[in-house]
Amino acid sequence: MAIVEGPDVRRVSTSYGEVRVRDTGGDGRPVLLVHSLLFDPDLYVRLVPLLTAAGLRCVVPELPLGAHAVPLRDDADLSPTGLAGLLAEVLDGLGLERVDAVGVDTGGALVQLLMADHRDRVDRVVLTGCDAYEEFPPTTPMARLFTPLFLPGLLELAAQAFRLRPVRRLFDLRPFTHRGVDDDVLVRSTSPLRDPRVRRDVRKAFAGMHARHTLRAAELNRSFPGPVLVAWGDDSRLFRRSSADRLVQDLPDARLEVLPDCAAFASLDQPELLAQLVVDHLRRPVTA
Repeated sequence: MAIVEGPDVRRVSTSYGEVRVRDTGGDGRPVLLVHSLLFDPDLYVRLVPLLTAAGLRCVVPELPLGAHAVPLRDDADLSPTGLAGLLAEVLDGLGLERVDAVGVDTGGALVQLLMADHRDRVDRVVLTGCDAYEEFPPTTPMARLFTPLFLPGLLELAAQAFRLRPVRRLFDLRPFTHRGVDDDVLVRSTSPLRDPRVRRDVRKAFAGMHARHTLRAAELNRSFPGPVLVAWGDDSRLFRRSSADRLVQDLPDARLEVLPDCAAFASLDQPELLAQLVVDHLRRPVTA
């Protein structure tokens, strides 16, 4: 399975199917955290406790991006715009009208689409290393190494290979994170891929990724009224620093923070620093 069932894991019914959501609850400001391709809500396992301790309510849906335990309907629209719609339905299911949003990797692209197409649901935004503009999926040399995974048969082969601890230890995660991922998290994240319905979902999601979606969102978001923090790792080999610079230039109220000793996944590499930046950023007012 992916994320471990517990009192903070809820099941939300949507038109796409059932979605598991880690929801810390409480009366604090709700923050939607959107994870990356081939990972699950445990991507935020080091960040969520820090945000919760600061009084925030963390909502982390388990999206159909390859590490999800519950496959969606056969006819579910898993295009980028469809996935943004799924996020909106999850908020509906939780009774949340508006949230602040944090995104990483593929999740950052989906947050940009949420800003563009569901603007009435989003106030403040934090984008860590993520797809943007022409980089959806990313085209850096390091990112292209992972594209063959989605060829027929290779996802199933990888899922079986990751049963073996020696194989997991050989997998180079440094482009993603300097601090690494706990082995039990890696096991849970890869085990769902042994289900052919999960592989169907993630292939559909990956096949729908195209720069036309992020370019359209970028144009619409030139009028996004909320403050945006762009927090980019100083060792971002998967996502170009130029994308971060363009986001800051194009968004009306945006600023850049470069995080030291940090690769793509800031929530794993610099959770304490990122948590403080997020908490401070969410205090900023939103333009009407």
